[in-house]
Amino acid sequence: MKCIYKILSVSTLVLLIAGCSGFIDSFSPIPRQKLLEHPNGSSVRDCQGGPLPLGGEVEFFWKTNNLPKGTTEFVCVDGKAYLSGQHLKLSEKYIQ
Repeated sequence: MKCIYKILSVSTLVLLIAGCSGFIDSFSPIPRQKLLEHPNGSSVRDCQGGPLPLGGEVEFFWKTNNLPKGTTEFVCVDGKAYLSGQHLKLSEKYIQ
């Protein structure tokens, strides 16, 4: 019976800590990295699946993929980002 009580106590404690971790992080002295967001509020991900932090990294992403600054809607093909529809035009050019 004591074993069950200990397991339940530890499980409850773990769930409480995990549930409050976002709340606790908001008071952290270390600033959280600001991410590029879609208009709907979700974070924008690069073609490898990682989030795009605001600042130099997103600027580099736009520049290397020839995207207009501020672009949040793009299509990834073979690890490269294209504006919607642009990748279709490029593939048609190579087919002909």
